[in-house]
Amino acid sequence: MRMTISDIARLANVSKSAVSIVLNNKSGVSEKTRSKVLAIIEKYNYNPSQIAQSLAVRETKSIGLIIKEIDNPYFAKVMCGVYDACSQLGYSVLLGSSELSNDKETEIIKTLVSKRVDGLIISPLQSEESDFTYLHNLLNDNYPVVVLGMITNYSTNVVDIDNIKAAYDAVTYLIQHGHKRIAHFAGPVHSGHGQRRLEGYKQALIDHNLPIDKNYIVPVEPYVPNGYDAGKELFSKNIKLPTAVFCYNDLVAIGLINALAEMGFDVPNSISVMGFDNIDFSKYIKTPLTTVQMPAYDIGKSAAGLLIKQINNSSAPLIEKVILEHKIIERNSVSKKL
Repeated sequence: MRMTISDIARLANVSKSAVSIVLNNKSGVSEKTRSKVLAIIEKYNYNPSQIAQSLAVRETKSIGLIIKEIDNPYFAKVMCGVYDACSQLGYSVLLGSSELSNDKETEIIKTLVSKRVDGLIISPLQSEESDFTYLHNLLNDNYPVVVLGMITNYSTNVVDIDNIKAAYDAVTYLIQHGHKRIAHFAGPVHSGHGQRRLEGYKQALIDHNLPIDKNYIVPVEPYVPNGYDAGKELFSKNIKLPTAVFCYNDLVAIGLINALAEMGFDVPNSISVMGFDNIDFSKYIKTPLTTVQMPAYDIGKSAAGLLIKQINNSSAPLIEKVILEHKIIERNSVSKKL
């Protein structure tokens, strides 16, 4: 059972208004009473999400941003968008990175809410182990939240692209270049984006009457070494090899290109490679990467604007879904298959 302000007041033998004064860090109670209330809060681990009501009367002009990976170039651009928008609107940003840990993600959210940030932008982990109780509690308390990416069965503010369509368009682009055997280096299980890109990949093959070969679907973590290792493994198999590979992100694609070069495959004449994200250095590698542009900076900027809009309309919570446009960036890593 969730603890309430009434419970704290009863245990501390003080009024609910006294508890409210302590929670809002206001004057009006003795130090003895304050210490007693704080001791009860600490002893019973009073859930920070339950203080959302008190935030309505005490803005901190700060928001929390929780990302998955601090060293991922995609999230670096998202952060820049969030920071720039918040700076223009007079807000500061407290940053946390889950580093792909569900427990750490939940702990960061609790910490940021306990620091009285006015709202949260969350790029949530989405695996079988993910527990969205924290999100349920935040939404229950009308706490301002914007999620980067869709979460099934939750009605919340969202900023994203249409990842299914983006992947569909990428695979269709390869098909239009004559490729019929297309592999997919798919995203990790904790990625909602990865799940939707895999769906788009499969749907494009189905709609173009091409078979879905389970040998061609390779789950990878989202970094250069993972793409490299997956490339070495796939292209060493005794199977009919694909002529093109659509990768979950640019980092994986760059790793794959390095592996193919070492194995004597020419990119794009032997194997075409397509990435996703359009990170800055994807155009500077030896074979500049054809990729899908993920507008990461605009995603961050839009998320911050939407969150602050929600904060300023707390009496009438808004639910909005902002879907930004993607586009294919043509470079040199895809060629026509004659």
